[in-house]
Amino acid sequence: MKLWPAFSFLTASLFFSTFSSAHSGHDHSDVAEITVSNAQVREFLPASKASVAYLTITNPSEQATVLTKAELDGLGRVEIHQHTHVDGMMKMEQVLSLKIDGHSSVEFKPGGYHLMVFEPEDQLKAGQERKLTLYFNDGNRVFTQAKVVSLQEMSEQASQKSKEHSHH
Repeated sequence: MKLWPAFSFLTASLFFSTFSSAHSGHDHSDVAEITVSNAQVREFLPASKASVAYLTITNPSEQATVLTKAELDGLGRVEIHQHTHVDGMMKMEQVLSLKIDGHSSVEFKPGGYHLMVFEPEDQLKAGQERKLTLYFNDGNRVFTQAKVVSLQEMSEQASQKSKEHSHH
């Protein structure tokens, strides 16, 4: 009978260590590793009803994840869009979800994926930062700050990037 307390303690220990290790496989810790970098939103041009935001999403985990929605503080609506080439024409279309494979990044940039932003509650001014929230299909959210930039700044960055790429 003296073995019983030790036995039950051992059994409980094994149960909890098994439970916690099994549970840790389902706690979304992989998805929490998703990072967002270089988030920028362009100021609205005069009389424009929409603007654009660019960023890079990196998924270092094993599993793919799916971006389903984005929100930007101070904007009524944010949509995920992509440019596609159809019959020699460049076409822009809304994307309802975007799969990001494990160990990969998706760059939102001119001519590719981007966020279209609408219905500003107040004026976006270059130099401001706005909270960007990305929503994923497994319930996870990633928060970052998007820097508000002018069209001129965005153009200068794009030409700088193309110069860097042409030197390789």
